[in-house]
Amino acid sequence: MLSHVEIKNYKSLASTVVNLDSFTVLVGPNGAGKSNFVDALRFVNQCLVSSITLPIQDRGGIGAVRRRSRGHPRHFGFHLGIELPSGLFADFSFEIAALPKGAFEVKQERCIVQSALGKRDQYEVEGGKFKRGVEGIRAKIEPDRLALTVVSAAEEFRPVYDYLSGMRFYSLAPDKIRELQGADPGEVLERNGSNAAAVLREIRKEKPDNYDRLCRLLSKVVPGTKSAEYVSVGQKETILFKQEVEGDSALWAFDSLSMSDGTLRVLGILLAVYQVSPPTLIAIEEPEATIHPAALDVLVDILKDGTHRAQILLTTHSPDILDNKSIKDSEILVVESIKGKTTIAPMDGKSRDMVRQHLYTAGELLRSGELEPDREKAMELGEQLNLFGPVNYS
Repeated sequence: MLSHVEIKNYKSLASTVVNLDSFTVLVGPNGAGKSNFVDALRFVNQCLVSSITLPIQDRGGIGAVRRRSRGHPRHFGFHLGIELPSGLFADFSFEIAALPKGAFEVKQERCIVQSALGKRDQYEVEGGKFKRGVEGIRAKIEPDRLALTVVSAAEEFRPVYDYLSGMRFYSLAPDKIRELQGADPGEVLERNGSNAAAVLREIRKEKPDNYDRLCRLLSKVVPGTKSAEYVSVGQKETILFKQEVEGDSALWAFDSLSMSDGTLRVLGILLAVYQVSPPTLIAIEEPEATIHPAALDVLVDILKDGTHRAQILLTTHSPDILDNKSIKDSEILVVESIKGKTTIAPMDGKSRDMVRQHLYTAGELLRSGELEPDREKAMELGEQLNLFGPVNYS
């Protein structure tokens, strides 16, 4: 589980320090910075599975990535704390320095893996050179590469790489799920759902129990729908939905073009949760979009069930999602932006007390504009941000 995140000078995140749960909901108005937080984690993921150059270019260059302010911060960075299997804890940090003419370099990088018994493995890189190396690894680190991609060849650091590279981020597009899709292995669901048919095929073939569960849950969200099935159309792939129709005992088949955006989005979320290769973390932006409010309780149940397979991170504007009885107030992080600077924190004491005393629900506070972050706590943690500070796993 990704339990601790520190982000420095990335987009609107000046000095953000948050703790995540196995299920976490980021809630706040448009433009507050929810997507920037998710994108920061996605940026880390992309830097490990490719060069750093590509994710920076995809976002419009170094000037669009590092935070803009009067002080013009030149560096931005990340510090991630990860709870790994077998009682291991990992601490991974790196900082990127902006150089003239849009150039950049990895200024510093560090990874520590420690067992509950106190055994510690560590490497440190500064300016592309190992300050503290790993036995048997002497590779030169290119300026646009993270050392972890090389060091992951060492057994002790492989779980860190596997966790961070295994995170998946979804902004599902019903139009992409609806259209005929090209051939695909179907092992990992694409960010927009554009290979949904192939993923459905692989779930049914490799994990029939998960496929049956997926169909049952789909029928709860979309009454009358009994199944979704993979269909090959020449060299393309698509999905057929089997539904009950009044006056006929046989199920009718409807292609994806006939299905609503909400139905396709729900299917995409189910595929993200039950895909054959389970991600380490699943982040979904605004899962409630185009889905009827009455179905949101079932949707949250699906995502809660997903925590048995992956850590779940959501962004939302929906009071109905917050009002789901299975969501604890400790799983809600409130996001706001003041003068272009994002604050992310648990609910403030007043909001938390009102929810715990059952005076208001979190959703009611959101509707009335009274759901606020603990700004004092966020400021205190932000002032303590230190990407390469001492690590305490006690």
